[in-house]
Amino acid sequence: MTPGAEQVVSLAGGMVSFREASQRVLLTMSGLRVSESTVERTAEGVGQKVAEQLAEGRAFGPSKSWAWERDAQGRRCAYVSVDATGVPQQGPGGQRAEGRMAYVAAVYNPRLGVQAGGGGEGEVRYLAGFYDLTTLGRRLHEQALEVGWAEVEQQIAISDGGSGLEEFFRTHFPKAECILDFWHAKEHLVELGQALYPHDQQQRQQWTEQACHRLKHEGGRAVRQWLEGLELGEASAELKEQHRVQVQYFRNHEHKMDYPRYVANGWQIGSGPVESACKTVVGNRLKGGGMRWGEPGAHAICHLRALFLSEPSCWRSFWEPPPPDPYLQN
Repeated sequence: MTPGAEQVVSLAGGMVSFREASQRVLLTMSGLRVSESTVERTAEGVGQKVAEQLAEGRAFGPSKSWAWERDAQGRRCAYVSVDATGVPQQGPGGQRAEGRMAYVAAVYNPRLGVQAGGGGEGEVRYLAGFYDLTTLGRRLHEQALEVGWAEVEQQIAISDGGSGLEEFFRTHFPKAECILDFWHAKEHLVELGQALYPHDQQQRQQWTEQACHRLKHEGGRAVRQWLEGLELGEASAELKEQHRVQVQYFRNHEHKMDYPRYVANGWQIGSGPVESACKTVVGNRLKGGGMRWGEPGAHAICHLRALFLSEPSCWRSFWEPPPPDPYLQN
């Protein structure tokens, strides 16, 4: 297979099912007649090459600082974010197996209005696959350095507060301001509102709106103190336990909930870009109806799609050989 055909076949297999790529997409777009098994082998082979080259320290795309978005203080702001999504797995003999969680990580610049996972001209670089957090952190940091992470005045890390993610950012991005996704924090207030007013929708809605307004305009610490002051009196044991759980949640995360300051600075407060990427980079291809994957194949396709949906120069650089080293030539 020529390099050009390999690129087209791998891309088709990474975007739609291997069968559809073989029977419809490749024939329609290029006239190539390739079997389903060849599409699968080619797409997974390219994805594996991407993973191997990343492990060797190769960066895809130019090593050039982006024109980072500036905040209200005029500081350049760079963003990283991480989330995880389940991928259905297939066991021996075609049996259903327990799914695995694939991490999706991004370094991105919201200046161009990038919608994560869109694969447009926005400035974003993705990583996706069955990583452990230590390896993912090293890879993501390497990618961030390529686009000027170390040069900006303000580094920002946003997540939903999932297990291990704060330590992940503290380890690999120690200068970044960690922000908890506002809408995840809001959901905890919604849950408490439902427990407080299970049969009074109007009262529940009013309480929740007040709580969320307080969270956005006064911050997590103020909300935690307000919750602690609620009079529960003769409330049920279930309500008291729900209240205790939510107060503890805000106590654990309030240092990442200074939303009034974040908003005043013009910073992003949502992890929507990486949550969207979980769907567009991984879910749209690997979580179709009835799909189950072997671990190596899923890991490879995650890498192929992450590369293609990053800024376009990343995909192009994979297929273009690096320039010769002048020192080696001499």
